[in-house]
Amino acid sequence: MRCGSILPDEQRRCGHAGSDVIQIYPPRMPAWRKPFRGTMRWLRGWHVMPERSPASRIRRGLDPILSDSMVGLVLSVIPGLAHLLKRRFREVGLLVALWFAVLCAGLFFYGSQIGSLLIGLAIGIHAWIAIQYGLFKEIEGFMERIGAVLIVVVLLAVLYWAVPRFVPGGLTGGHTALTIPAMNVHAGDYFLVRRLGHGSDPLPRGTLVLTQPEGYRNYHQDRVLNQRQRMIGQVVGLPGETIQVVDHAYVADGQRLDPSRFPVPRWLQRYATRSGIFIPARSYFVSSEYTVGGHGNLGLTNQMIGNACILGASGIRGRAFVHWWPLSRRGFIE
Repeated sequence: MRCGSILPDEQRRCGHAGSDVIQIYPPRMPAWRKPFRGTMRWLRGWHVMPERSPASRIRRGLDPILSDSMVGLVLSVIPGLAHLLKRRFREVGLLVALWFAVLCAGLFFYGSQIGSLLIGLAIGIHAWIAIQYGLFKEIEGFMERIGAVLIVVVLLAVLYWAVPRFVPGGLTGGHTALTIPAMNVHAGDYFLVRRLGHGSDPLPRGTLVLTQPEGYRNYHQDRVLNQRQRMIGQVVGLPGETIQVVDHAYVADGQRLDPSRFPVPRWLQRYATRSGIFIPARSYFVSSEYTVGGHGNLGLTNQMIGNACILGASGIRGRAFVHWWPLSRRGFIE
């Protein structure tokens, strides 16, 4: 016979004949917590500490707010934060760890195809953590759920794109189409770029910079210097100088520049300037590869080259400071 009576702590045996012995052991507190608990009791006894901790009152006040799935979605900008505040972190703990690992791997390979794939996967895991908080409980239809997932993924993708641009220094990046033997730079390499602030110091010759040229088309529309995407170029000519291309090498104010350090891009190698191109104040001659097309003899003029290569200081988006990809050549730029 089993007796179902509830016994007080000090009683260990039911008085009914034939009943089983019931052992009652309250859950034990970890040894490391006992001194803290004793101290808190002593402080509460002397009315130094309130009966209920401020953290407990804050959690109770947040509970009605955190019950809203949209609030949880906003808090999930930091993966797992909403679950943590609601004391439900165990539900997504493994997903948060997976997100962190995938994101770190994506940043490590940033600038490559595998890096883009990993960052995209991190965005997907982030979105799944966010919508698991409570959004799926409110949306029952399959297509509605798919739409909600897509919206969250798009919003997070915009967030991932914007965050580096608002951190100190305004980080971004870009590829180069140049090959610079002296700097061990090859076409297709990826660089991390720090944005330039207003009133930045003058850029020295040889600096790698991020630009986004508008492109140039002449009046007859038969020759094109077309490159509207962001790219890494090299500062060759400084403000106030006159620059030429002679025998496949740059000449700045009569001084021939080393082609291994300042290579002439392919579209200019067959061109020899009859006169120098003057660089105005607060402007730079930025060397880069352009797509040049047209009918018959190109016959590039100084004006066409100047329109493509001379950029004002405000048109330079940033200065490259880390040779990021490929991994074998990763390192800071001197």
